[in-house]
Amino acid sequence: MSDPLIDVVIACHDPSRPIERAVRSVLADDTARSLARVTVIAHGLDATTFDQRLAGIAGDWRVVPFADGARSAAGPFNHGLSLVETDYCAVMGSDDFLEPGAVAAWAEAVRERRPDMAIARIRIQGQAVMPNPLVRLGRHHDLDAERDRLFYRTAPLGLIRTATMRELDLRMTEGVRVGEDFEFTVRLFTEGRRIDLLEGLPCYVIGTDARERTTEATMSLEDDLAAVVRLVSSPAVRALPSRWRRSLAIKLVRVSVIGKARARSAAGTWIGDAEVAHVAGLLRSLIALAPGVLRPFNIQDRRVLDALLTEPTVSRLVRESARAASAGRLQRWLTPNPIFAMSRESTLRRFILYVLKRERKSRS
Repeated sequence: MSDPLIDVVIACHDPSRPIERAVRSVLADDTARSLARVTVIAHGLDATTFDQRLAGIAGDWRVVPFADGARSAAGPFNHGLSLVETDYCAVMGSDDFLEPGAVAAWAEAVRERRPDMAIARIRIQGQAVMPNPLVRLGRHHDLDAERDRLFYRTAPLGLIRTATMRELDLRMTEGVRVGEDFEFTVRLFTEGRRIDLLEGLPCYVIGTDARERTTEATMSLEDDLAAVVRLVSSPAVRALPSRWRRSLAIKLVRVSVIGKARARSAAGTWIGDAEVAHVAGLLRSLIALAPGVLRPFNIQDRRVLDALLTEPTVSRLVRESARAASAGRLQRWLTPNPIFAMSRESTLRRFILYVLKRERKSRS
């Protein structure tokens, strides 16, 4: 048997996870078994438990015990990636799986072009493919972090060139509950020489049938945003060219500030004004990182953002979130200054790109 091209690292901290499904989806057929091996990291668990459960699966797999006492996937993923000896590697959640034919199709794509990262298409189990990242029309190769909106893909799902990972000394951020992969992907997308999208190829599927996903577990807002706060102050991020800093900051404002604020639309979901002030502090840090970051945000979102900047209290934020939820179409599409309504990151331009991509797909 020839040496495999890909090592898929799966971290598992809970024996109730459907680990057999994940491993079987990688080693699904003879072709896949000739191309890939699977490394299961038993995080704080007895490795023999998984050995017994995986015994009936053909192919090259191994179970490696690892314990760090931390409730984070960073440690086991870092350990698993340190063991990789193949040209390409990948990370996978123990709840997740690959569509049939993924390994063979992905392998063919990277053998042809040798990208530093080949981004997999993703979908949530039972749902359609997610348009993330929302790349330029017709663009699948040699992607740019800003122009192709790569920062919206925070997880490095797909194939990573092992030599690039080692050369850049990329590691998951330890000491955070979620978001351990933020800096990993930001640096990979900006310091990697060639980033491709595995367009039209089988997907990575995010499983939804596990009892509780780590990323959905209840935690404090401070823990939830800890990785973002660390990312904003990272020397690697601060050293980025201004256009990349601005693109990253816009994504973080949209997801980590507005997203968190609007998800807590009722007063009882906040633990006092101090939590709101914490989000407001993050917003100010993002504005300092990338002046002008608020320009592409629509009128609906600016109500929430302006509340955080002028009166960061629970009562004000809940009131503005309620107003934003009932905003009309023009308030969702237009920016306070109309000149920015069609900027790359505006809601209107993103909506138009969604429509154009659907049209192209329906005609192909």
